Amino acid sequence: MVDLKQKPFYLSDEDIRWVEETIASMTDEEKIGQLFIMLDRKKDFDETKEIFDRFHIGGCRYSNEPAEKIYEQNRFYQEHSKIPVLIACNCDNGGDGACGGGTYVATAAACGATDDDSTAYSVGYVSGREAAAVGCNWDFGPVCDLLYNWRNTIVNTRAYGKDPELVIKNAKAYVRGVRESGLAVCCKHFPGDGIEELDQHLVMGVNTMECDEWDSTFGHVYKEMIDSGIQSIMAGHIALPEYSRKLRPGIKDEDIMPATLAPELITDLLRGKLGFNGLVLTDASHMAGMTAAMPRSQQVPGAIAAGCDMFLFFNDIEEDFCYMMDGYRNGIITEERLTDALRRILGLKASLKLHEKKKKGTLIPEKEGLSVVGCAEHLAMAAEAAKKSITLVKD
Repeated sequence: MVDLKQKPFYLSDEDIRWVEETIASMTDEEKIGQLFIMLDRKKDFDETKEIFDRFHIGGCRYSNEPAEKIYEQNRFYQEHSKIPVLIACNCDNGGDGACGGGTYVATAAACGATDDDSTAYSVGYVSGREAAAVGCNWDFGPVCDLLYNWRNTIVNTRAYGKDPELVIKNAKAYVRGVRESGLAVCCKHFPGDGIEELDQHLVMGVNTMECDEWDSTFGHVYKEMIDSGIQSIMAGHIALPEYSRKLRPGIKDEDIMPATLAPELITDLLRGKLGFNGLVLTDASHMAGMTAAMPRSQQVPGAIAAGCDMFLFFNDIEEDFCYMMDGYRNGIITEERLTDALRRILGLKASLKLHEKKKKGTLIPEKEGLSVVGCAEHLAMAAEAAKKSITLVKD
């Protein structure tokens, strides 16, 4: 069970009181809604308001548009949500992940090609400032994968490299940059991509490492990031068969699941062995790496039952909401597991002081702050990153 006074939340008694009182005041529908992160593609405000009113969602992601439009969208989200929402962006390379016109600084591969971690810090710094300016409070980064297979199409330029120490150094620098703007951060994609060539959009990924080898590579990276206070981790649709077999002796091959649906990987390995006390969310649930594992009606509550706290994206909103509610009412999600997930979700919101900002009316910053998007300072950082990451491939 989560300890909200400890890393990475560090909540006060007053913050914890808000978490507990909020949970106690919720209907079952409101509790289930907090488990979902919506992907908003349409940006139809009437439809969005209905979604908030009916489904009480806990978080949002969106498709990029110009900064001013994203700012107004995020303001609308917070104004029409009873409980402040986590608004996430995907800033792998800079502020271009937060809005159209945002500053692209460098890929992780470019950061890894430099002599120090200053470029990774710059990516995080620009990402945090431009994301915060448009009203985001959660960054789905850094990527903590290790690129052992150059043919891997998912993380080939999104990984800092294959040396665990290099990845740790750059990931921590990126996090320092993002946190200067007060956003939460998220390591991805546990238990680790970069070994094979499978694309989780099309098929379940498989990390084939033996347990000892994983411990000294991917496990080492995650342990370092956890110990440094990372607030959230994204579980990938990636299996880790050797650890599943170690933690569940006698498990059949056909029962080995991606991490998003594997309690032995989320609850036993990530939370137990590695000691992660923060929030776990799934990778996007429309990927075949998850959808092919079992029927959707089982996947949706199964991810929460396995130890994930938030479910990334609806397919059909009403259908997925019903699947999650049925899973709770049928005991797939126990009362204890649901409460633990809610404490982590609201705990993250409280650690960002979203409940206090809502009272003060400061959940969204002043619109004048949009001037940082694409500003001269950030463009200079991008130019410097381009110079520093030039690599001689062949002499």
